[in-house]
Amino acid sequence: VLARRLLPGCSFRPSLVSTEPATRGLAMTVVDACAVEPAQIVSPEDVKEQPAESLTALLGRRYMVPSNEVVTTSEAQTKHLQAFEKGCAEWEAYQTDGIPEDTMKHYEGFVTTLLADHEFRNEDEYDKAIRVVRKDFKVQPSKPQIVRAYYRLREAGCLEQHAAFERIATKKAVRSNSGVVVITVVTAPGRFSCPHDCHYCPDEPGQPRSYLSTEPAVARANQNEFDPVRQFYDRAGTLAKQGHTVDKVEIIVLGGTWSGYPRDYQEEFCRDLFYAANTFDEALSKLGQRGEAAARPRPRRGLLEEQRLNERAQAKIIGLTLETRPDHITWAEVRRLRRYGCTRVQIGVQHTNDEVLRHVNRGHERQHAVAAVHLLKSCGFKVDIHVMPDMPGSNPERDWAMFDDILHGEDLQADHWKIYPCEVTPFTKIEQWYKEGTFVPYAEREPQLLTDLLAKVKAEVHPWIRLNRVIRDIPEVSIIAGNSNTNLRQAVFAELKKMGKSCRCIRCREVRDWPEGADGLRVRVREYRSSQGTEFFISIEGGDRGLGGGATQRGLAGGKKPRLTKAEKRLKKANARGAKGAGKGMGADGAVNGSNDTSGVVGTAESEENAGNDREADSMPIAAGTNGSFVNHGVYSTDDAENATLYGLLRLRLNDDGSAPGRAFPELRGCALIRELHVYGVLVAAREGETGRNQGRERPQHGGLGRTLMATAERLAASRGWSGIAVIAGVGVRNYYRRLGYEQRGDGQYLLKALQPSPPVEVRSLEMPFLEAAAFYRLFEGPAWRRVLREHPRAVTALAVAASLAAGTAAILALSRRWRHSPGGAAR
Repeated sequence: VLARRLLPGCSFRPSLVSTEPATRGLAMTVVDACAVEPAQIVSPEDVKEQPAESLTALLGRRYMVPSNEVVTTSEAQTKHLQAFEKGCAEWEAYQTDGIPEDTMKHYEGFVTTLLADHEFRNEDEYDKAIRVVRKDFKVQPSKPQIVRAYYRLREAGCLEQHAAFERIATKKAVRSNSGVVVITVVTAPGRFSCPHDCHYCPDEPGQPRSYLSTEPAVARANQNEFDPVRQFYDRAGTLAKQGHTVDKVEIIVLGGTWSGYPRDYQEEFCRDLFYAANTFDEALSKLGQRGEAAARPRPRRGLLEEQRLNERAQAKIIGLTLETRPDHITWAEVRRLRRYGCTRVQIGVQHTNDEVLRHVNRGHERQHAVAAVHLLKSCGFKVDIHVMPDMPGSNPERDWAMFDDILHGEDLQADHWKIYPCEVTPFTKIEQWYKEGTFVPYAEREPQLLTDLLAKVKAEVHPWIRLNRVIRDIPEVSIIAGNSNTNLRQAVFAELKKMGKSCRCIRCREVRDWPEGADGLRVRVREYRSSQGTEFFISIEGGDRGLGGGATQRGLAGGKKPRLTKAEKRLKKANARGAKGAGKGMGADGAVNGSNDTSGVVGTAESEENAGNDREADSMPIAAGTNGSFVNHGVYSTDDAENATLYGLLRLRLNDDGSAPGRAFPELRGCALIRELHVYGVLVAAREGETGRNQGRERPQHGGLGRTLMATAERLAASRGWSGIAVIAGVGVRNYYRRLGYEQRGDGQYLLKALQPSPPVEVRSLEMPFLEAAAFYRLFEGPAWRRVLREHPRAVTALAVAASLAAGTAAILALSRRWRHSPGGAAR
């Protein structure tokens, strides 16, 4: 405010530095008085020079440093930059590599023959057909080239829609198998990208703090000069060319510390993301257009207006994730995050041991992480924490203590995890420590120690946690020391299989593209304590997913247990004996079992309850967590049902202090909070009708799962005495909640709905087969006078049966009286 008054007519933007002597002299006085960076002051003349370009594009380009201008101090840094330059050259070649028109015509004939002369229903049949056509045409087109030829023929009206081809020809189908497509963008480089100096954190010139230029998302950002619009067009266009539907988009923003960037840059960056989604044209991308040629650009509007337009755009942003530090989470910060449309926050916890944090100059302690998780959850945000084993000052014992704290304590029960084993990389302080021999990661000395630790952690992860990453996406060429196995996740799965266990996290249980019949699905409710509140993880689950690998590997196995080797059978028996002798609530190693299932599965068929990880200890009653913070009612099934295929989930939070979020968002006082609703399976575009290419009985999305989960949450919240319920909805899905009776209110842009009072219900009574639950909530949704019927389903059933018997008896008696007096009545 002082700066603006002293320099009337000047705009305070971090993109340009004023060079006008008089202005700059006064500016330095203001800088000294107000602690404003010199780069934040710009003269009116500079603003007039670039009136059409956005601040985000200007700032991204200004602070880029060409790799040939970076002064290196080690061979590792030189090698890293050479790899980056090679990647840039390959990208440039790809961008300029156009396909001649006569070649595209040849590819079109290829596709026409493939679809006209061959029938295929799955990938095996498709591959056989492709081999035959390739032999006939003597060409080897790639999947994106085949997809492009197909959509050119569709555009010209030469082909009908071929649903099986569109599904099978999708390259890297896993990109949309979780129900959304994820687009990662990176913020601009510069000193302001993070105000801290952690010793393990890369500080590469021309890159945002903590990121290396060879990481895929960062390389893409460099190629697009850190312009968020160009980054979105680039990634969305690539996904469209690969055959994905760019409809439900989850945006992840990386780069330094978000809270460290100037406020006007933050506002314009988020505005530009919504603008890019609103103007992107998927059809043009599939026809081969790139960049702005695959969009329909127009003048940019304000943030709130672009968000409003996105509610009905072709590419809807259904979630926005921003990354910051725990010590930057304040009441003012969460208000800003909601204005930007943020629904999930990534925070770098890194470790729970304060000594380790001080040793690496982290700048915050465990208490800051605890406070941040509590504040974010109390306002309805999803929380993604980053944890870093193998840091300087740590060891396997300290790292397991960290994971044990996070898993079994109430304070840091996050929804998502990213595990980043510490790696020595170029441009870090610990690079020098490694050279001097004062720090050597234990993964360098004994790689199996890290693999065993992560396998132990994955075997203990709760079913309500999603492990987004087990290692960071850093290429091997940029790793000096530490874990250099970029395939570490697969190594951990192999170790789990040897142990006869499986990971029960959300990512490993997603249905992906291998669903089962709806009659085998069940609604499940798990209750646990977290950050001064009670959480309910409501899910719809199917049968067992099997042992060992992630969702894809287990799905390909058909959800069946692989045949165990003799060694695995012996290990299984040994575990069973250890579990039986360990005592109530104890695992085979004597540790307290940390499972927090509050409800189990009651009356489920044996095939639905089949225990995928064969953990016999889970068949016994379970004690509370190590600090007694969880609400555990035991396991009600005789098998471990935690390994079931996941079709959809909902996170419901009841704050201990219902008025807590009112400090930032008054509209949330007295409201239960729905923090996440997600239906898994192959993405089904919301814009497609019932005849869309992804529709069908085999697709979980748009099959009533979301409505059933919402109805269950509303019933549960009302039964606990809450008068209202609020959803932290992504901008692109607001209309979905409006159709369910929710209204947007307040500055936080939450969607709220009033709840009718309801008598208490037990959590176990909410668990039932999915089809039964869906029919139940459809039958009894309606005005308040029906809530008695909603809360007494058994009484309703008994009355219906009695009424049917009475009506049948009355009809028989009436007929018998009539027939008695008619000719031949006695015989009838």
